[in-house]
Amino acid sequence: MDKDEKTKVTNTDLLANRNKYSIDILEQNILENHLDAKILLATQTLTPEFCVKYILDLDIEGGGEESYIFDVCYILEFQKHITETELINLINWDA
Repeated sequence: MDKDEKTKVTNTDLLANRNKYSIDILEQNILENHLDAKILLATQTLTPEFCVKYILDLDIEGGGEESYIFDVCYILEFQKHITETELINLINWDA
């Protein structure tokens, strides 16, 4: 496979292949293939940067009924290798 060729990943692929996909592949697929944030958190090893950019939702008031779950505590529950400090620093950096 050509290294520039995209690898298509679906939610089913994520569930079947825990911790398989690189951040680059996930970034290529998250919007295009509508990857589910809950499935990503539960099945893949993510970076703090990826979580802040694609998963974290601090707009609780403007979000839907489920938006509250994508807060710092929820991310940390699934991504044990990430620290609260890492996420907070990235949030403050982007602010």
